[in-house]
Formats: sequence, structure tokens, C-alpha cells
Amino acid sequence: QEDPSLANAWSVALELQADCFAGVWAHSTYERGILEEGDVDEGLNAAAAVGDDRLGARSKEQWTHGSSELRQKWFRRGFESGKAGDCDAFADVDSF
Repeated sequence: QEDPSLANAWSVALELQADCFAGVWAHSTYERGILEEGDVDEGLNAAAAVGDDRLGARSKEQWTHGSSELRQKWFRRGFESGKAGDCDAFADVDSF
């Protein structure tokens, strides 16, 4: 509310954090041996499919979910680390 010009960037950070948490969950299922071959690729493809650049947002100022590349990056971050503490997308909000 203090700076409405950052509303979309905060929305992107929230979505990227959710992607990272999904990666943490995927890591957990991998560790328990219940991921099937191709599941991580499906997760990455799903993250990419709903990137703002694929959904038709014309400029970063219109983004509310992040680019396909960013969404995959944050999913991978969570999957590779397996730690929710590595998912602080709000620390990078100025870069979105």
C-alpha cells in the first residue's frame, strides 16, 4: 500500500516463492522414493506454462506471476535444496 508501483513485483515474488515451495515438496517426495520418472520435468513444464511471458503479458509492469524462466528457476531452487528457507523470493523483489 505504501508504494502501489511495486504491487506487481510483490505478486511475482509471492508466486515465485510458491514455485520454490513446490520444489521443496518435490524434493521431499524424491527423498521418500515416491517420485516417478519424469515428474520433475512435468513440474518444470507446468511452471513454465504459466509464466507471464507465455500468458501474453506485454511488459514486466503487467506481470503478476513471473517469466517462465524465473518460475522454473525458483522451482529448481526448492527442489535442489529441499529447504523452505531457501525460498525467500521477497529478498529479490527489486529484480522482478
